[in-house]
This record gives sequence, C-alpha cells and structure tokens, in this order.
Amino acid sequence: MSKRAKKADTMAQALRKPTQEETRSYYDRIRELVEADRVDAARALLGEAVEKGNHGENLAGWQRVLAPAKAVRVGGKKAPDPTPDFQWLKDHADSYRGQWVALLGGELLTHGPTLQKVVDDLESHPQKDWILLHRIH
Repeated sequence: MSKRAKKADTMAQALRKPTQEETRSYYDRIRELVEADRVDAARALLGEAVEKGNHGENLAGWQRVLAPAKAVRVGGKKAPDPTPDFQWLKDHADSYRGQWVALLGGELLTHGPTLQKVVDDLESHPQKDWILLHRIH
C-alpha cells in the first residue's frame, strides 16, 4: 500500500463513526465477557485497555480478577506434590479394588475395606494432614 493510500485509510478510520461496541466502557465489555464465560477474550480486552491507557477507567479490580492463578500456602504449610500418589493409583489400583487406601509421597501407608479402618490405622501417623485417602472402585 502506498503512503498516500495509507494516509487516506488512516483519515477514513479517524472520520468514521465509532461502533456501539467501541463507545461502551472497557469495564462493561470485560464484565459481559466474563459473565459469558469468555475469560480469555476478557483478558485480551483488558490487555488492550491497559495498553491504550488513559481511558478514564479504573480497571485494577479486573486486573486482579483476571490475573493468572497462583498457588498459595494455607497456614504457612505447603502441601506435598500429589503426583506420586496419583501415579501409585494408576500403577496399583487393580490390586486394591473395593478398598480404601491411604497414600503419602507415592507410598501406601495402609488400606482396608472401610474408611474407618484406614482412619483408625492412621491415628498416630505424624503427617496425617497430607495423606491422600481414596476409595478404589
């Protein structure tokens, strides 16, 4: 496209009437996208709004809500990675069908036909806060 054509196109865009969508606030448009479960589109529109800046809207709340998720600690303790427990279930589930199992760090601590039996077996375990209890069907 020549310089003259680009200039004409830029002028035409500047003179055209804004669409109804463009005249609504970013805040309202983002809210509607979130309510329609279109979070990725809402994040993209928020990014556009922040990039353009000086739009007269306070979007800090949407920036917090639409920020990527992050893991937080509860009570100052970080839970151990459950991946080894899930792998144990994949590898050994057939041998424990119909049983409750208690796992920690990919190791079987105890198992039994009832949850109460397993809980009773774990009563004195020092790390009972992080034990995965699961019934294998």
